[in-house]
Amino acid sequence: EQCVQFTFFRTLLETVVPFFKVTVVRNPITKLLSGFRDKVLRRTTTGIKSFMLEANPNLTEDSSDAEKYAAFVQALVSDDIQIVDRHFVTQWNTMKICDFPYDMILQTETTKEQIMEMKEHVNATQFTFPGSRSEVGLEKAGESTLEKTKEMYSKIGPDLMDKLYSFFLWDFVLTGYSKLDNPNFPHLDLEQDFDLEFGHLIKNYESRVTQVPGTDATHPVTADNHQSTTDTHQSTSYSKRSKG
Repeated sequence: EQCVQFTFFRTLLETVVPFFKVTVVRNPITKLLSGFRDKVLRRTTTGIKSFMLEANPNLTEDSSDAEKYAAFVQALVSDDIQIVDRHFVTQWNTMKICDFPYDMILQTETTKEQIMEMKEHVNATQFTFPGSRSEVGLEKAGESTLEKTKEMYSKIGPDLMDKLYSFFLWDFVLTGYSKLDNPNFPHLDLEQDFDLEFGHLIKNYESRVTQVPGTDATHPVTADNHQSTTDTHQSTSYSKRSKG
């Protein structure tokens, strides 16, 4: 079976060589929150799913959305609770960022300008492409995306936040996204000190490693081979490196 998968993937890579290859990513912090609001809060009468009660048995319908989200995050990063939903998995593994030869990686936070850049690359400036509702600057019900994000993460303590960063570690490291407390949040910050921001998480990962959290795959990048993350950034076009 693995041989068949490898042959298929190799054939796919050979087939797409002439094409301009694009994928779209989003800051894991806002992406996860968006998924929670859509798949949990809006699709249940109580805003609670059973696995959240495993993380916090005291959760009730009257609990705040931030408290419910904290229980959701606790369940997501727990080794004892299983959540099967493709909306909450890692992006780097789903889109094979390490293996597939993308020409451009777009970010939903700055979709409008990046679509223009992509159209110029493929000579399609005469066509209209839809933007993203998650683009920073758009407001809904008088509340900015940034304000709502910080409010929803307000019940998540430092230890749990660290576990969440560890869960999405390679999404941050490979795509250059910033943490919630970074001034560039939620934009890219490829100039950040990755050893300072994520070095301890990489070391913790290597100490218990065999598989990447949230996936069934191992990851090729280690602290000793950290240069490969830089190579990924340099070989792929990012339309906007940071908020500035």
